[in-house]
Amino acid sequence: MKLRIATLILLLLIFAMNEALGKSVIPTSFYNITTAEGLPSNTVGAIKKDSTGFIWIGTKTGLCRYDGCEIKTYPFLAEDDIWTIEELDNEILLIGTRTCVKSFNRRTSQVEILNIPSAIVKSIKKIDRNSFLVGTDSGLYIVEDGRPQRIFFETGLSPSNHVTSIIRENDSIFWLSTANGLGRMNLKTRQTSIYRMEEGITNSNNFICLAKGINHIYLGSFNKGVFCFNLQKRTFTPVKGFEHNLVMTMDYHDGLLCVGTNGKGMKVLSLADGHTENFSYKEKKRYSIGCNTITSFLYDKGIWWIGTQFGGLNYTPLVGEKFSYYDWKDFYSTDYNIRSFCQLKSGNKLIGTRTGLFYISEKENRIKKFISEDESSPLRSDIILCIKELSNNSILISTYGGGVYLFDENSLTLKDFSKEEPLLYGCFFQFAEDQEGNLWFASTDGVYRCSMQGKLLKKYDVSNSGLTNNSVYYVYPDSIGRLWIGTNIGLFLMDIETGKIRFDCFDSSIKSEIIYIMSDSKKNFWICSDSGLYKINQDLTINKHYTKKDILPDNAVMSILEDKKGNYWITTMKEIVKFDSEENIHYTYRRMDGLIGTDFNNSICQSESGIIWWANEGGLIYTSENDRDINTKIIKHPIVSSFLIDGVEYDPTYHNQSEAIVVYKDNTLCFKLSNLDYSLPYANYYEYKLDGYDKDWVKQTGVNEVIYRNLPSGKYIFKIRASESSEPAQQWVVSVHKSYFTLAMILLVVVIIAVLLVYFYGKIRSLQKRMKEERLILGTVVQRQNGAKEMQSSLPEEKVGDIMDELLAYMDRDKPYLNAKLSINEVASQLGCTEMELSQLLNSHMKVNFANFINVYRVKEIKLRLNQENLSKYTLKALSEQCGFNSKTTFYRVFKNVSGMTPMEYCKKLNLVIDENRE
Repeated sequence: MKLRIATLILLLLIFAMNEALGKSVIPTSFYNITTAEGLPSNTVGAIKKDSTGFIWIGTKTGLCRYDGCEIKTYPFLAEDDIWTIEELDNEILLIGTRTCVKSFNRRTSQVEILNIPSAIVKSIKKIDRNSFLVGTDSGLYIVEDGRPQRIFFETGLSPSNHVTSIIRENDSIFWLSTANGLGRMNLKTRQTSIYRMEEGITNSNNFICLAKGINHIYLGSFNKGVFCFNLQKRTFTPVKGFEHNLVMTMDYHDGLLCVGTNGKGMKVLSLADGHTENFSYKEKKRYSIGCNTITSFLYDKGIWWIGTQFGGLNYTPLVGEKFSYYDWKDFYSTDYNIRSFCQLKSGNKLIGTRTGLFYISEKENRIKKFISEDESSPLRSDIILCIKELSNNSILISTYGGGVYLFDENSLTLKDFSKEEPLLYGCFFQFAEDQEGNLWFASTDGVYRCSMQGKLLKKYDVSNSGLTNNSVYYVYPDSIGRLWIGTNIGLFLMDIETGKIRFDCFDSSIKSEIIYIMSDSKKNFWICSDSGLYKINQDLTINKHYTKKDILPDNAVMSILEDKKGNYWITTMKEIVKFDSEENIHYTYRRMDGLIGTDFNNSICQSESGIIWWANEGGLIYTSENDRDINTKIIKHPIVSSFLIDGVEYDPTYHNQSEAIVVYKDNTLCFKLSNLDYSLPYANYYEYKLDGYDKDWVKQTGVNEVIYRNLPSGKYIFKIRASESSEPAQQWVVSVHKSYFTLAMILLVVVIIAVLLVYFYGKIRSLQKRMKEERLILGTVVQRQNGAKEMQSSLPEEKVGDIMDELLAYMDRDKPYLNAKLSINEVASQLGCTEMELSQLLNSHMKVNFANFINVYRVKEIKLRLNQENLSKYTLKALSEQCGFNSKTTFYRVFKNVSGMTPMEYCKKLNLVIDENRE
């Protein structure tokens, strides 16, 4: 008895679960894929999911395939206007176009046009792997083993031969919507019949599409709405709610009738309660469908795929977009450039834009806008830069060029924070409250310190502090009495007690534009700059500098926030990075995750409920940390969707996994991966390993490709698996060969070098021989010239004595060496001899050249002057210039060569005190 009760309870539970799972959830938001993401055209006429799991999309300008991450196009089908797609087997796709039926072999990429008369192909339905039905605007065809045969409804000229859609009831019975009634065909007997409504409604039997329910067939008419055909009674009844709708496509699943219209979007009727939902394009609302003309539809395991005429492909991921743009009632944040945001303790919101301030209370159903043009508003500027609720529950708002204001939430009014002029008209980027209750303002004129009552206590700028620039973007008071100051030229630190500001207190100066500063739960400081993200320890040493080389998509970092789980949310110009520093895992959120690619501002906050908010030039963005776990478990195993060798793409679906992928040593090998569940766009989470190259399994999140470059020659096995899965989902043999092209190039270079060596060796030998001959000739000439010079240069002894006496007397008497520009020609002229005679005297008889002779006198003169009194007004440089030296370097060199010591060593030896550096 107990066993029977337990069995009954189990059956009831199973039935309840089936009922719960069977109910389809009607989506509220759609993700949009357009030409911006790679679609050949925004007109989508057909959608088909194949047996592997790929989504095939037929557009007005060709075929493409979507794997949840990327769109792959097929250029050889680029001219086709595709209306329908059917999978015949694991290789063949049947494609119905505006003119013909094409057979596309996915393994060989070959396309064959089938022998069917030219017509608009509107529907293809598979019978088995060797046969299928084709519905065209000129008739129905059955194709068996490649041979088409036409099937007639009534006479050959009847409009009922214009077939618009085909569905299958069982192995032998097919139903067809036609331009003049509902068609039925028995495949075994080839008998056809037509069912029509009475002619009470003109053109009501012109059916565009059909869908099969449990005991009914639903038909969409050209412009008379939707009708229900009872399979048992063979009668038609109109379906309420679709009157006068132009129906384009239709589907039935889980008690829902989904009707795509021309101009009124997608309508979904619950057949159980008669309730109708309508999905339509709304210009200001994100996540709506891209166009109100629905041209194709596919429902697959909870995912809705909607093709439109001008808005591309729309679908509902099993896990929706990670980020949303705030809107409420008639307020759409995407209409504004959001500059700042604050969620008040009351739960209400203050949103600062470049065109005013908004107060929104969802509980009170109230929106109020404050702008400078409103005479009742004290705002002097509409650019709202910072909003904060202070410890005394006052709400402070700073603007660009309009000063600072207090907001009263009870009266919903603004008033000036202070009557002091800088606080009335200044540009205040941001402000913060310290532990003593003082307020610090970052402005274009420096840093302001104020009391909570609005009294200006002190201003710090380049004139009275260590700041080297007045443009201050961010201030952050820490817990130990320091103020971190971010400027457009670097990071400064102030001791709040003394007011001293320093730039050189860090182990390495940060000379970048500082945009945001934060301290985390571990008392580390994070500095956001235009050159990356800095992590600074408590001792002011830079622990880490994150850039594009590691976790950042862009070096311009706008803000950072530590959530309640210890993850860091890092905002760059257009992306958001979620970073788990403990596991060293990061994921970059981009456009595919819900970000529209507009610039972020440096305003970020987290509410008590865990919602994180960002101010963005494209709207107010929010997400929940609970829904954005980095370690999201993907149910399906990843697969290799394609691989590329030097940019040439190959389809691995039809590649034997036991056969090696052959690449050469200098090739670049890229594997594209997907889990084909269409739930987390650009968020595959998996592990991979190239056996023989990678030491361990490599975890990867949010990136759908793995790239290897210049692999050493040898055999490898590339493996992928779902994270923490024990067995790899797929593995591929990779064989890397030596590059024959590289070997050929090396051989060619060796040959060229050898030829050049032989050539230059011959040239060198020839040159050496010629130089030897020239040296012999030159040697003879030089000997003759030297003999002549010796004869010419001989100076009589009596003349040597006369010139030397005159030279020494002239140097002592006139001190010509004090002239820094003294030349041998000037001295010879004073002595009444030639320059040649003076040169011969110095070189041959005194064994010194003219420069050294003069420098000896200059050094003697300096020593003489150094021993005189009253040296305090001189420097060594001044003395050297007075004594004929025109260079400090030359003076030091000559002095040491003459005296054996430097000038300063000489001064110290004589106990002379002289300033070497003073100018």
